[in-house]
Amino acid sequence: MTKKIKILTVIRHPVGGIRTYLKYTYGHLDEQKYEFTILTVGGDEGRLILKDLEKFGVNLIEVEARRPLVGMIWRMFLMMRGRRHWDLIHSQGYTAAAVVVLAGVFSRICHVVTPHEVLRQDQFDGLLGPIKRKILGFLLSRADVIQSVSHDAQQNLVEYLPVLRKHPSKLTVIMNGISVEEFDQGPSEGDSTFRKGNGFGDEVVLFGFFGRFMPAKGFTVLIDAVEEISKNNGIKRDFKVVAVNDGAFIREYKAIIAQKGLSNYFLFSGFIPNVAPVMKEMDAVVMPSLWEAFGLLAVEGMIAGVPVIASNCIGLREAVKDTPAIIVESGDSHSIAEGMRRFVSDEIRYKDEARQFIPVAKSRFDSKVTAAKLDVLFDEVINHRKKGTFPTGAG
Repeated sequence: MTKKIKILTVIRHPVGGIRTYLKYTYGHLDEQKYEFTILTVGGDEGRLILKDLEKFGVNLIEVEARRPLVGMIWRMFLMMRGRRHWDLIHSQGYTAAAVVVLAGVFSRICHVVTPHEVLRQDQFDGLLGPIKRKILGFLLSRADVIQSVSHDAQQNLVEYLPVLRKHPSKLTVIMNGISVEEFDQGPSEGDSTFRKGNGFGDEVVLFGFFGRFMPAKGFTVLIDAVEEISKNNGIKRDFKVVAVNDGAFIREYKAIIAQKGLSNYFLFSGFIPNVAPVMKEMDAVVMPSLWEAFGLLAVEGMIAGVPVIASNCIGLREAVKDTPAIIVESGDSHSIAEGMRRFVSDEIRYKDEARQFIPVAKSRFDSKVTAAKLDVLFDEVINHRKKGTFPTGAG
């Protein structure tokens, strides 16, 4: 039996897009070829990865959430100097990549970085800004390959860290995808478990928000859009924004909603591990994001056959380009309100277009393709170290 390739996956934040990336992409890799160890910060979502990747029998190593960075660097240092051996380290995000480089500065283990966020000017403001850029650029240049999940994300990377332009062979794009099997049917018909369970009749318009409660996801802009609609009676039907998540700034956002007197327009469902069944019961998915590396939730909505109202922010605009999605201005509550009004005013047409687009979405965003390209990239990087040649990338 051929010896398995051992991958150490390092994750600072095992939530949201990173967890779904592993579920969708690693999930389509060959369990007979790969063996995974995951180093991350302790928490409920991190342990969900074990279930998502059950077929691999993942070895999960957790550090305490109290001092995560120190704990991860120290654990990495010990692991890389112990008897354990990995063929390749796959860092999920910039922080994880920095942990790997700092802990294993003399290591010869292959290193691939997959960023799941974009860089912003406010991260480099102040006197230390230029120094931060140089340090991050240096750390990332130590990796074998930086694999961006969209062309927007890669362009953002080299814009903020121009030193990486000197290493074009280290840069590649493998577009994100999802497991179409989970989302490849249209909106639920007949039984509506979520809708009926919460007492909503078919006459109530449900707008689904499935992002994390973080500034990047634009939830406060959505709150302002709902406020505008409520004051102007802009939608002539009852509607609800169904927020499917928990944690982060949820308490602050609930307080804002209550202060504005909008609680009747929102329903918070809490965290749901598998959002597909709920998403299919929404009339539309709303993504008011301010920035994204790609925009997986929009893709999930399109493959589910649910109309998508999406902002034109970096990353997300690439995911919804040439699709039936209703495009609104990022950070503009009035534009989002208008997008919601447009949907309700022509709901049947938008739903028909969404259903008709399912075959295209399935073909364009299948994570089997993403996994196949990642598989090739892993092979190239590992063979590079053996042969002394540099990988060309898979994207």
